[in-house]
Amino acid sequence: MNRTCSTAIATLVALCATTASAQLVTLSTTSPGGLAHSVGSAIAKTVSQTTDLRMVVVPAGGSPMPAVAGGEAECGINIAFDLAYFVNGDAYYNSDGAHPNLRMVAAVLPSQLAIYVRKDSEVETVADLKGKRVPSELNAQLAIGAVYETFLALGGLTRDDVTSIPAQSIVQAADDFSTGRNDTFAFSIGTAKVLEVDSSVGGLKALQIDATDANSEALNRNLPGAYFSLVEPNEKAPQIVAPTNVITFDIVMFCADTVPEDTVATITKAVYANKDMLADTYKAMSRFDPSKMAPKVPGVAYHPGAETAYGEIGLGTPEG
Repeated sequence: MNRTCSTAIATLVALCATTASAQLVTLSTTSPGGLAHSVGSAIAKTVSQTTDLRMVVVPAGGSPMPAVAGGEAECGINIAFDLAYFVNGDAYYNSDGAHPNLRMVAAVLPSQLAIYVRKDSEVETVADLKGKRVPSELNAQLAIGAVYETFLALGGLTRDDVTSIPAQSIVQAADDFSTGRNDTFAFSIGTAKVLEVDSSVGGLKALQIDATDANSEALNRNLPGAYFSLVEPNEKAPQIVAPTNVITFDIVMFCADTVPEDTVATITKAVYANKDMLADTYKAMSRFDPSKMAPKVPGVAYHPGAETAYGEIGLGTPEG
């Protein structure tokens, strides 16, 4: 077990032992500043305030999935296509084997992810990144590494066309951009980190992508289930300086199959019933659609507790 994670969990358990007898549920996320952490923090607060559970966020630093698979946390927040690859042992997780003990709970937010440059840059499209410094490897977050490779492919580029700058995580790549170590970075639109980087460099702009049939096919080959969505300029995301096609995929919540059914059912119903509270905590959650909480994630079974909750809510059987 990761020492930092172990210490954090031990501290949280000790703290909770001194409070009322609320059941503690740990929720693994990415580092603070990332989308998964922001979404997880909103969910943890909502569950804690509306149920008898006490849900606490435990940042994993990299991907939240190994922490849940290894028993260091009970639930987690992640990208749907990455969860599918991890559970099935596919793509960049091929050498790790399958992890069928992770179960889907809910799709909680459609994530819209753009790739940015400085606002005064001559670069306008992803194709214009040829010869530029682009983050690479992302060993702590392999899914984000796949996103960068997808962006390059959508611009008709390969790694041979750019200078690769190694980074461990999506947050480090953004920080490297702030310090001038690379020329671009990818991040979900409207997040605190994007606003922070925007302020530090004097302005950002999102790059254009052509939403052609060929690019849509390429997108789905690399990131199953992902799609393009057109984002108009708006006050919440000033980095969108013109109508821009961005990559969109679901952010999902999952739990280990050892988490009690009634616990997962309680969490699922709390998320379903409290969109306003979620959005008050994290504005991006205003895009959360409770009616679309149970999409199909290839090869990932739903937790029985989530299935029970959806039956009681009236959404029917999940499409897992």
